[in-house]
Amino acid sequence: MGHLTRQCVVNAYKGLKSAEIIQGKSPVLRCPRQVLIQVHSASLNPLDARMAEGYGHTVLNSLRQTKSKFERGAEVIGVTLPSEMGSHQETITVDMSCVVKKPKKVDHSVAASVPYAGLSAWAALFTTGGFSKENSSRQRILVLGASGGVGNIAAQIARAYSAEVIAVGGPDSEKALKATGAIYLNYKDENYAKDLISLSGFDMIIDCAGFGSKASDFVSLLRTGGCVVSMDSPLLNNTDKQGLLLGSVSSLAELLSSNINSVGTGNTVRWAYFAPSEQGLCTLRDMLDDGSLIPNIDRTFSFSEILKAYTYFTEEKTKGKVVISSWSRE
Repeated sequence: MGHLTRQCVVNAYKGLKSAEIIQGKSPVLRCPRQVLIQVHSASLNPLDARMAEGYGHTVLNSLRQTKSKFERGAEVIGVTLPSEMGSHQETITVDMSCVVKKPKKVDHSVAASVPYAGLSAWAALFTTGGFSKENSSRQRILVLGASGGVGNIAAQIARAYSAEVIAVGGPDSEKALKATGAIYLNYKDENYAKDLISLSGFDMIIDCAGFGSKASDFVSLLRTGGCVVSMDSPLLNNTDKQGLLLGSVSSLAELLSSNINSVGTGNTVRWAYFAPSEQGLCTLRDMLDDGSLIPNIDRTFSFSEILKAYTYFTEEKTKGKVVISSWSRE
């Protein structure tokens, strides 16, 4: 029988309130490209709360059917795939492509707040939005929901590549967003709509505010050939409700409908999803190391407080990342 490890699990799709801490079997390496990691810190993401309620189970459940580049004891940062066991346990196995070495001067708690949100931002900018080093200095990017985990890092990445960034957030996020070098807009300001229109002519608009299908309303603010990239795709909701085939077809129809009014302008509405990227992780690691990426952490909990952290995450209006830390030292 293998060693036991503490894990926080949800055994039914009843939300994070149904989570419990158990003693489970330690994960076992099953292929040469996996590495075994002792977890020091992990973060909470909106996807955790949604998946605990069953979001995406149709697609993700269908996906659930050694020489290492890391020396033993190496300190790393990385992500687990949504289709696999998460990182809210003491020990996990992940593919080597999903982790990179942690900067020595960066604390585990700070480092843990970056990978998932950072790779989601990377996917929106580079994979879906077509952002690149070659065109970055000429790009004007609007980030909606820039005070959240993904939006804040998207703004910082784009600024690091010398793009002009307009960051939209609430009044509490003004200081943090201005610190990134972005132009800050308060969506609660009475002149917000007027100010936003006056700044129009964007190459890319990233929706991190949950506009979803309504993100297409922002197409009029684009330059010719620009794109709106939404992080709130209906795909997984549709497949959960309608099944894999019908849900996929209806989602495609919805995406086509979002683009029909901009035919002829070259402007497009696109959906972005978290995806592992070794290049993205390396870039995030280097930005953490040189100080050009500063995560916005709302609160840190120990592993023994993880159920309290879940309640805080789902019931409070957080102003940054929620991190679970220190359980390897408890």
